Amino acid sequence: MKYLRLLLFLVTATAAHAQISVSISLKERFYLLNEPVIATVNVTNLTGRDITLSDTPQYQWFGFRIVGEDERMVPPRDLHYHLPPLGLKAGETVKRTVDLNQLYELGETGTFRIQSTIYFDGLDKFFSSRPTHIELNEGRVLWRQTAGVPEGLPGAGQMRVFSLLSHQVGEHNMLYVRIVGKDDGTVYCTTAIGKLLDNIEPQAEFDSSNNIYILELTGTRAYTLTKFSPNGEFQGQTNYTAPKTRPSLRKTADGTLQIVGGRREVPIAQNPTTVPIPKLSERPAGLPSN
Repeated sequence: MKYLRLLLFLVTATAAHAQISVSISLKERFYLLNEPVIATVNVTNLTGRDITLSDTPQYQWFGFRIVGEDERMVPPRDLHYHLPPLGLKAGETVKRTVDLNQLYELGETGTFRIQSTIYFDGLDKFFSSRPTHIELNEGRVLWRQTAGVPEGLPGAGQMRVFSLLSHQVGEHNMLYVRIVGKDDGTVYCTTAIGKLLDNIEPQAEFDSSNNIYILELTGTRAYTLTKFSPNGEFQGQTNYTAPKTRPSLRKTADGTLQIVGGRREVPIAQNPTTVPIPKLSERPAGLPSN
């Protein structure tokens, strides 16, 4: 009932040009299902005085209104999250960045209309941003394999479904890695690792611990090897050059992997194609923590 009252209240939310200005921006319009959807919200205090935004027994001060194609409201993952109060001086603007996939149940494909909403208890009003739209799709499956989690790791004995997916981002086809629990559907990662060049599909192999390695063409005679654990942890990238032939991954008798036909370059410290997403524990004060 609390969530339904909030939705009805939002229908009459005050426009963003009123005493509190709210805006929302997203880097992309099209997203792969389950990948991070990073939204940046700007809140400006135009009341002419210092204020404090804080939760009340009825409403959270920070939230979003997300509506699907059939006008169905997308619910938050946690209806009862608590937000620390946020003080705003007169004229001050505060910026917050969140992953909407962590906060809301964006588990279906389709087009979604998104608004950021701020409730100010001092005026008993909601202030909303102009709507923006995103589209979630499944992408194209390039490769898929099921493998187990070895002993010594969280989830040992469980099965994971590993997929390589192609998804159009702007003018480029991007290569994604997705790792999902076979039994419960838990998504451990959906991560972009690079551009797909010349329609050359990558090669994927498991080592003896079922870490997945992906070898992809990234430039003229240039290749990148990317590693993920069975639980979706990114474990680094390494560059290779291959002046004469296309390199390949080969599994040895003891389960280790070798690069054949390539020369190793300087390792990459972190995935260069992906913006690091703050963990929930690292978010600034005033953000939801479900």
